[in-house]
Amino acid sequence: MPAATNDLTGFLLTHELIRRTVPELSRRLAATEPVDADAVARLARWWKLFTTVLDRHHEVEDRLVWPVAIVAEPGLGDAVAEIEAQHAELDTHLARIGAGLAALEAADTGRWPAEAAGLRRTVDDFAAALEEHLLLEERAMVPALENAVTAHAFAELGAALARDHSPESVAAEMPMVVAHAGAAQREVMLGRMPEPVRRRFVSEWEPRYQELVASLPGGEVVGTRPV
Repeated sequence: MPAATNDLTGFLLTHELIRRTVPELSRRLAATEPVDADAVARLARWWKLFTTVLDRHHEVEDRLVWPVAIVAEPGLGDAVAEIEAQHAELDTHLARIGAGLAALEAADTGRWPAEAAGLRRTVDDFAAALEEHLLLEERAMVPALENAVTAHAFAELGAALARDHSPESVAAEMPMVVAHAGAAQREVMLGRMPEPVRRRFVSEWEPRYQELVASLPGGEVVGTRPV
């Protein structure tokens, strides 16, 4: 396989986030004390942030990324149709988890064990469906995006993706995306930010996200890395 010509750091880092976060929800649910509605509310806030990242990832794939890949490799049309169908199926899983978190937050002592166990099964089912989905994207689409899309088209795609993110979305979502990045990945992501944005990310937005993570049941603080 030829060396990749286009840098998919952000795309693949989001996949890493997805793979980590869904099982992490199950682990944190297991660490939640029964009938601790406040802890469940914090988990729900953290999960809502993740679903915002995931929804954006899927929406921009369908609207911006896949059309560029298909221009480069027209034979990918069937794979894209399957991926987009999976996106709709994954939305159903997300709705079930959201409903499960709401039910758990309201559960009394008698209902808690069944609600918690049922929700963890739903999360595990979601993790399995997501893994199948991510593998399809990585097998079918990543090689085309890395090697078949021209440098010019890829640069235009990057500019379109940048325009699609408001300052508010960067402030809220990017700390979660970068949280588990390796040093090189982190530098790529922060290096794409204008210097004033980068300073606010490090001094304000990232610590705010770390504070949320530290408040979660079973939670260790996401470490701050030097910039």
